[in-house]
Amino acid sequence: MKILDIEIDCKGRSDRVEIFPFFDMHVGKDNCNETAIKKQVQEISKREVMPGRHVRVLLGGDATNAVSSNDRKRFDFSDVADWVVGGKAKDIKDALADMPHREVKRVVELLGPVKHLIVGALEGNHEKSLRKFHNLDVQSLLCEKLECENLTDEALIRFRFRRKPGKTSTIVIYMRHGYGGGRKVGAEPNKLMDMLDEWECADVCLSGHTHTFCILPPKAVAVIPTHGQVIDRLLWKHRFAANPGCWVDSHSLGRGTYESGSCYPARAFMTCKIVIWPFFEQYQDGRGFNVPKIELRSYPIL
Repeated sequence: MKILDIEIDCKGRSDRVEIFPFFDMHVGKDNCNETAIKKQVQEISKREVMPGRHVRVLLGGDATNAVSSNDRKRFDFSDVADWVVGGKAKDIKDALADMPHREVKRVVELLGPVKHLIVGALEGNHEKSLRKFHNLDVQSLLCEKLECENLTDEALIRFRFRRKPGKTSTIVIYMRHGYGGGRKVGAEPNKLMDMLDEWECADVCLSGHTHTFCILPPKAVAVIPTHGQVIDRLLWKHRFAANPGCWVDSHSLGRGTYESGSCYPARAFMTCKIVIWPFFEQYQDGRGFNVPKIELRSYPIL
């Protein structure tokens, strides 16, 4: 587990922080939708230069497909992306002999324009399997190439916002690659609520692995200021939990995929971003109190 402390300097009360999670990209897999990933990267780059915006990126595991040819359950040459097997015969042989490293290189190319915004990367179950059973640590290699923090299997990240001397606020994000499985519609909300219950220090909890996009209804929490004037009414904040979805097409034309062959249901091709107003003011009896405002915004990525 890693604990990080990230500081962001804000200029005004209206400054906005946008955090984009990438979970379950599975780059190197034939049905990985790289077009959607590139589109998201372009959107992040566009928002980075907007006035008053502070943008960060989180990687939530399984960035590469990282399936060894010895994995009888999951490896299938039909699942290999076309770019892996393109070119002359020698190039194809070299690529197949070194697929994990080629996948890491491809992720770095896809995320290159936003590389400087990546806070860290979790290790997914696919990367863990290569490390555990084949002594190949693609997770460390990926983090080295992206120059970001290796978040291991889970992380607590405290974002501290500073506006001017004496004006600060914080939020905490807890993230892990997976928090249990389950195909039924009720499984995802239940596990996300379990995360909120376990990690009460976190304002936002993120988990992936199941490829099931889901945003839990916000959990309201009563708060009082830790310093300053005493008030006679409660202030409120909300805690959130989400599975940001995946970047893999559930079904595609041509030969079947691992997902279709395993009878996995089609997944919503959606993602979300965390939007934070660090110095949002709540008013009680005409007095203002800074309580960070958080929104989880969902949108399609087709």
